[in-house]
Amino acid sequence: MALKLLNPGLRPLGMFDLDDGDSGDLVGGEYVQLQQMDVDNVEAYAADVGQLADDGAGAGNGGVNFGLATCVHENLGGLADEGGEAGDGYGTLFGSLIGSNAGRATASGTVGGAVVIGPSTDRASGKVTVWAQAGLYGVTDQAAALDDDGTANDPVHATTAGILTIAPDDGDSLGCYVGAMTDSSLVSTTNAAVGIQSVTEYHAIFFFGNTTVPA
Repeated sequence: MALKLLNPGLRPLGMFDLDDGDSGDLVGGEYVQLQQMDVDNVEAYAADVGQLADDGAGAGNGGVNFGLATCVHENLGGLADEGGEAGDGYGTLFGSLIGSNAGRATASGTVGGAVVIGPSTDRASGKVTVWAQAGLYGVTDQAAALDDDGTANDPVHATTAGILTIAPDDGDSLGCYVGAMTDSSLVSTTNAAVGIQSVTEYHAIFFFGNTTVPA
């Protein structure tokens, strides 16, 4: 996984459709934002998000979903939680999906010697879990271009692909950089304790959320 919940908001948004063009591409920690569906593109989505995704005139006509994007203040957005099956300490543990979203097919696989089956959450349901409330989150380099040379309070932006970066990009800042996290384990001997070079495991950021628009 690429998103780590350090001190997050109370509850994520888990009811919105993920844009089909982004389905299967999430590794976690990307910035996603609410958007109007493309009226010329028919979206597939799970039945339980139909009222949010369809205005009754057919998929793709006036509905809304979340997609990878830069941050725009006053727009609803947040950090994507991929719920991947091959995550680091987190995941559905249900194998891999064959086909498109909405859980059309699954295949068995092996994770840590155990046979597991099923799809990751964004493709199984067609939905994306979005942490939209202010809080402290960790993001790995799988889904970020955050540099180890970043300093506390550096503004964090997102590219058009939702990748978090300290370097200014199109769009507004979505949070601030806290620091690089190394040797986070509390139950084993750390690299630093035995004289080995410590390795950055993830970067901690504070996400501003959607309730307060930074100046």
